[in-house]
Amino acid sequence: MVLVFFLMITGSSTGWAKETPVWWPEALSEADKEGYALASPKEVSELYASGKDLLILDVRPDYEYRAGHLPEAKNFEIHLGDRLQMKPDKKKAFREILGQEKDRLIIVYCRSFR
Repeated sequence: MVLVFFLMITGSSTGWAKETPVWWPEALSEADKEGYALASPKEVSELYASGKDLLILDVRPDYEYRAGHLPEAKNFEIHLGDRLQMKPDKKKAFREILGQEKDRLIIVYCRSFR
């Protein structure tokens, strides 16, 4: 399974095109150490346009998801503590969202890098 972690950029996406955020190099380094990849808003748009089988996972709280989310995104709130140990019932729900297809691309996004 390939995992792409997408950072949800607040504000306009045109700001990204003009200047790479100052935190981006550090985020790339952390992603590399942790075994996932980062995608810019442009790269995510290209993935949408590619027609590939994607799972878009919005890990923000449900009230933020209801306020607006990427097309076709599924909501699965993840807390910082879940990174260390996810409760069995939550782990089961997560596996259900992931489904049987283990080779598809998964895009995970939230409001902050953590």
